[in-house]
Order: sequence, then C-alpha cells, then structure tokens
Amino acid sequence: MCLLGCNSDSGSSTASQGSNQSSQSNDTTGTSNGGPCVNCCPSFNIRSQTVATQPSSRTRTTIGIGEEVNLSIDPSASVTWSIDGDDGHMGKLSQLSGSTTIYTACDRAKLVIIKARNHCGNEDTITFSVKEPASGRFGSETDISSVTATHIAVGFQAHPAMMPNNVSFYNCEFREGVCTSISSGILAIRPEIDHDDTGQWVPFSTTVGSDGTELDYPDKVRTRRTLSTFPTGGTTDGSFLWPIPWRAQVKRGAINGAIVFDTLNHHPSYTASTRVYRMSKGNRSKQLTVP
Repeated sequence: MCLLGCNSDSGSSTASQGSNQSSQSNDTTGTSNGGPCVNCCPSFNIRSQTVATQPSSRTRTTIGIGEEVNLSIDPSASVTWSIDGDDGHMGKLSQLSGSTTIYTACDRAKLVIIKARNHCGNEDTITFSVKEPASGRFGSETDISSVTATHIAVGFQAHPAMMPNNVSFYNCEFREGVCTSISSGILAIRPEIDHDDTGQWVPFSTTVGSDGTELDYPDKVRTRRTLSTFPTGGTTDGSFLWPIPWRAQVKRGAINGAIVFDTLNHHPSYTASTRVYRMSKGNRSKQLTVP
C-alpha cells in the first residue's frame, strides 16, 4: 500500500512543490510495506478558463475586476484551494476543496496568486493580474442629428464602454456622477446648471469590442437649440461643457465600492465663422451646419 505523503511517519513529503516535481514523486521502484509505490505523490497543474467568452482568449490570466474564472486540476484530483496571503480583499473561491473551483476577482487592481495543494503536499499556483477600468469610451454610434423649421439638434446614440479591451467587465455596473457646467459665448447659460447623478446602476453586457466592455443600454448624447440662437452674420463662438464623472463598481458594490475611472466631457460647441454646431463626448462626435 502507499501511505499518504510517502514519508508520512515523519510528517513530511519527499516531493518538491509546484509543477517541477522531483523524480522521487513518480518513482515506481520504491516500496511501502514491501510493495511498489506507484504515483504516491502525483504532480499536477492548474488549468484556467474565463467564464466570459469575450475577449476570445479564455486562458488569459489578465482579468477585469469582478471577472470569474473556472479553475481545474490536470490530471483531475482533489486538492485544497487557497488565495495566497488573502486579507479578505483579494476575491473569492467558490469552494476550497475538490478538483475544481471558480475564482471571482476582487474589486481593485491586484496581483492574486491562487494555490492548489494535494494530499501529500505537492502544490501548483496560478497568478492573475486584476485590472480596474482605465478609461471610458463609446462603441459605434448612430447619428441622431436633425434640423426642423425652428430647432437644430446634434448628437449620437452609442453604448458606453470601459477599457482596457483585453479583459471583461461583464460583472460590473455603471453610473454617471454630478458636475456643474462651464459655458461661454453664444452657448452661455446663467446661472450654470448641474448634471445630475443618473440615479441608478446600469449593468455592463458580455460584449467586448475594440472600445472595451459595452454597457447593456445605449446613451443618447444630444444638444438642441432654437435656430434663433445663431443669428445670421453673428460672430460669437460658443461652448458648453459638462465634465461628467464616470463611475463603475462590481455588481452590488463588492467590498470597496465605486471607482471614478474617467471624466468624459459632454461638449456642445459652435464656431461662428463656419456656422458649425458640434456635439462631442468622449471619442465620438457629430456636427451640422446651422442653416
């Protein structure tokens, strides 16, 4: 028979840790109680696969806050799972023993080491680089500009997105914050007006495009003025700016709450010399010439 750990009488194992096992680990010539000791302390490796199918590389170890990763043992065997140096802020494992577990990433940027240990002391580890949202963008836009007999409206509709685009933030949610306008010229408003908090958290989708993980719902970005705002022969330019905080958090707030990861400028502007009325926000913009 083969006792647990090969040297169980001394309380230690002769096997080395990790995937670099000593030749003794798989020694088939040793004996225990007079018989062969076959695979007494087998070596193994941790395999990983992201729950998210986008981005397409599902064996990546760079992941977004809140991302989930399926972990398994190859060859399959029961192990004890742990997060190295866990202080309660490094994410969660769905179970601490067995051949599989699911790691849910923490809500702040960290390097996280997951460890698996078998019954005779062999170990393997896998390290994840957890990323926070780095910048805000918009996916492809739809033009919603129009001119009527009395008004001009300029803008677009597009899904907000969070970079980087090499991870998924599908387990996160989004909200715009409060700011006060800065306006001048022909677009001046007195007193300046506030942009309100959007009032609720909106979930991200599983779609990860070139502009990052996209929100489940589109944002309608538009400015609308009466044509009389822009008199023929007028020479005064105009600007209106809301520097809007973009906030994100792992769904239900996780431990540390929301991150203000970027400020996107909601910026209507008017150039009198060309009579161009323009609406820009983040990486997208639309414009019309005032008739």
